[in-house]
Amino acid sequence: MPVTYKNPITREKATLLETSASTNGAYTYIEVELQPDGGNPIHYHNRFTEEFEPIQGTLGVNYLGKELRLSPGDTFKVPVTDNHRFYNPNPEPIIFRARLEPGQPGFENFMAVLFGLVSDGKTFGSNQIPYNPFYAVLLLKWGDTQVDNLLFRLLRPLLDVMFSLSRKLGYDKKLIATYVRHH
Repeated sequence: MPVTYKNPITREKATLLETSASTNGAYTYIEVELQPDGGNPIHYHNRFTEEFEPIQGTLGVNYLGKELRLSPGDTFKVPVTDNHRFYNPNPEPIIFRARLEPGQPGFENFMAVLFGLVSDGKTFGSNQIPYNPFYAVLLLKWGDTQVDNLLFRLLRPLLDVMFSLSRKLGYDKKLIATYVRHH
């Protein structure tokens, strides 16, 4: 059964149409309503491909530095480790779907927990970074959203240690119990 999560800062809505659990790990299927000028920074994923399919309006995708415009009926699949971002270049909201292969229960948790923390006022304003650094590290790992810059490469060992510690302290279970509704 689809579950919708809302982000009050970006006014983004994300609906899990099919979860990794419901597809036996084959894929995660998400529908996103994105407001004008909404989008994310350049990033890449190590564990999954991401295929975009606009449903209503034109979706902007920056792929390896090239600007693409996708219309309903188009699809575009981003391979693992390729830099990309999506955004809404339109003056009105757009709706698109994203298929993550293989299924990504971690990304599903990332989305639910991030939107929940934002809704509860537990993040730094428009940056949406959790006040609790252990929460931030869990979100980074769950979302498998990597940024290709020197600072992140230098911090990676520290982030890995913090991730292990956050799990030992039970923060992962606490966040899932509080915010994840799609199990």
